[in-house]
Amino acid sequence: MIDYLKTTDNTKEKIEIAHRLIEDVNAIKPIYSPLMMEKMRNEIDHYCEGKSLSAEEKENLLYISIYDYWVYGCTVDELFYMDLFSKSDSEKREYMVKRIRRLYVDHLNAAAGSDGVRQLEDKYRLYQRLKSYYLRDVIEVKDMSDLEIFSEFCSKHNEFVVKPADYAFGIGVHKVSMNEYNNDPEYALNSILGEGLALQARHPSRVNKMVLEEVIVQDESLAVLHRSSVNAVRATAVRGKDGKIHIYHPWIKVGIKGAFVASAALDGFDAEIDPETGIVISDGHQENGSIFVNHPDSGIRIKGFKIPKWKEMVAFVDQLMNELSEFGYIGWDLVLTPKGWCVMEGNYSGEFIFQMINKQGYKKEFEELIGWKYDKDFWWRESPTFNSL
Repeated sequence: MIDYLKTTDNTKEKIEIAHRLIEDVNAIKPIYSPLMMEKMRNEIDHYCEGKSLSAEEKENLLYISIYDYWVYGCTVDELFYMDLFSKSDSEKREYMVKRIRRLYVDHLNAAAGSDGVRQLEDKYRLYQRLKSYYLRDVIEVKDMSDLEIFSEFCSKHNEFVVKPADYAFGIGVHKVSMNEYNNDPEYALNSILGEGLALQARHPSRVNKMVLEEVIVQDESLAVLHRSSVNAVRATAVRGKDGKIHIYHPWIKVGIKGAFVASAALDGFDAEIDPETGIVISDGHQENGSIFVNHPDSGIRIKGFKIPKWKEMVAFVDQLMNELSEFGYIGWDLVLTPKGWCVMEGNYSGEFIFQMINKQGYKKEFEELIGWKYDKDFWWRESPTFNSL
């Protein structure tokens, strides 16, 4: 049906093909609704803030992003923060972007079955399976019938972290105190559940359940970077073709300017770590292109910083992957506490943020590590919904 889809570096051709794609894709599933188009335009406006682009140029970026999504599998944000708009066809094919990465992750996690994604995307469900590795209390609330368990939780933890149950990228994550709710559990729970409902209204495919977590006390050795945020290590665990667990291009997430959430997409930066030594080998990078040689608040030089107890963290990842032996790929967010390493969360298809840091794709390297390669021309050939296109 879309035999007109081809690879080209010609901008005019991309835009023409994108217009046809919207019509043909929507005939199968109404993805490009007015609401979705508005959301994409807003995302482009966000990344173009401060740039001298006309309305027409921004609109062209919208259609180029639609073309690139169906040809290469990359999202609007990936096109911007990895500077893929400036890359050629051959260069883009070297990147492990969202849809391509998902194909490889699904292959590695095939033994986890169709429920594998839900096991990792549901924050509370993963906690229930790996409770002893979290080193903190965690509960889930879905409606006011959970008032009793919530009251017991907040009687022990005046401060706690609120997280939407199945969101990523730090969306909706924040720290609260019962003092903000006049120490009234019923009022507090009702307010927190209201946050979940508001998020679900904007993202109907998500659940409205909320996960509440005891605040992680991080070890002083990492707290020195930025005390307001929990500075986690993203340790992506991959079962290689040799059958061993490899920590693939790890990085550290650090907050800035008093922000609680350490995310390069929000108020924070990422810096790559040498997987053998635990030494940071890059400056700090944000998705908006900002680069930090020294932390803007603490003044600590980022490149060369040594992550403490690195060998213990590597052993900790091995333990986690032994517990979840049916998985071959998990992006672990781990925090060092005075009691040792703990799980912040696990991610089914964690990003390859080091591609942004190093300004290159790692598809061939990853294929060599796992001994497998996707051999179809477009990512959606494996999609039950769109493989008939």
